[in-house]
Amino acid sequence: MLQSFYSLITARITARTTLRRAVFLPLAGAFIVALSTVSSLSAAGGGIEVVATGAEVDFPGNVDMSLTAQGDADIVEVRLFYRIVGSRIWAYAYPDFEPSNRITARLNLTGEVSGYLPPGAEVEYYYEITDSEGNMLRTEPSVVEYSDTRFDWEEIEIGPLTLHYYDQPDSRVRAVTRSLEFDLERLQKLLHLEPAGKIKGIIYSRRSDTLAAFPRQSRTTTEQQTFQGFAFQELSLFLGLGMNRGLIVHEAAHLLFGQAMGDGALSTPAWLDEGFASYMDPSSRVYSGNTLSSRTNPLRTMNSVTGTPHAIGAFYQKSLSVVAFLINEFGEPDFQQFIAQLRRGETVDASLTNVYGFNVDGLDARWAGEAPGAPAPAPSAPGSGNPSLILFFNSWLLGGLMLLVLAAVSIQFVASKLRPARNPEEGLQPWEDPDLWDDDQDDGEGPYER
Repeated sequence: MLQSFYSLITARITARTTLRRAVFLPLAGAFIVALSTVSSLSAAGGGIEVVATGAEVDFPGNVDMSLTAQGDADIVEVRLFYRIVGSRIWAYAYPDFEPSNRITARLNLTGEVSGYLPPGAEVEYYYEITDSEGNMLRTEPSVVEYSDTRFDWEEIEIGPLTLHYYDQPDSRVRAVTRSLEFDLERLQKLLHLEPAGKIKGIIYSRRSDTLAAFPRQSRTTTEQQTFQGFAFQELSLFLGLGMNRGLIVHEAAHLLFGQAMGDGALSTPAWLDEGFASYMDPSSRVYSGNTLSSRTNPLRTMNSVTGTPHAIGAFYQKSLSVVAFLINEFGEPDFQQFIAQLRRGETVDASLTNVYGFNVDGLDARWAGEAPGAPAPAPSAPGSGNPSLILFFNSWLLGGLMLLVLAAVSIQFVASKLRPARNPEEGLQPWEDPDLWDDDQDDGEGPYER
């Protein structure tokens, strides 16, 4: 059960933290996005005229931005401003060109910056062009979509969600879509999002396809396949592996929960965000508080998802159980009031106290003693699960070597018992036989000493 539980674990918070740095990060993808004449400008630039702009993306690796412009005077500076759609922060870079009255400026953004940008994200950009007489022209913003063009994508709309996928049977897509319609309506109703803002999901069909698309993880979490999805609230975007109903609902719940919080809310603790997303997953199983409390950290310390895959699994189990306790025991209306308090900028402690009459520590204590649910499975040793073929081979090899050593020792013991006793002085080397020593030496030392 723990292994299947891991399959729905996500890493929204880590991904969102990474995304805040992504304004300085590389853009990659294999898609010629745009090559068009600029028809409108946002600032007069004297005699400066933009002829064309373009962006060519090669996934994963390069994003080649280009601009061709001309003017009455020499163009001496070009700056490219860019930001991820959803971010408020702009960055800029200087494309390469030779000053002249007609120039073509080029910039490979991956040569300027480093980091991660999720497939499906959109990047907004514009140029500022300055000539030798001080005239400056600013182009209208354009958008580049960072698309993973290794695959022929299809898409389908389900309420606020646009789902992109490839290599999936039509029957599977139809079945999942029918279920998602109900799930997303339930989500919007519980969060009072009517209507919800648009969100996007990118579904990969094979784990090998995700290696170049998912954020980098530790070797252990990658090998144990701990994370199957990543949500990016600022982009209204999630990535996932497999056309799986539970996974899609979990990731969509992260994005819609972020919409419900709005811009006025303080940072949401991971136990609440992950617990709510797991609760909305119709395939999730809730364990009781008294069987989980002794093996999990205090709720107040669960503000971020960290640790080994085994510890992460326990984190998600408790988060789910706590949120289920709040909703199932006290009702959806109280939970909606709790969310409304958070949206207004109240702390979690204050919001819990105002609605339920207890703070985070009180919730933790009540959950441990009162939360119903199935008994949690006995904790497995870290790294347990299905052993690899290499592990089986190594165990067999070690066992074989031990048997060989044991056999050799046994044969030697038996042979020593069967061998007739010999004179202890037979077979001695000359320097080992006391009868051959030279007793007349003045210093009394044997021939093997100096």
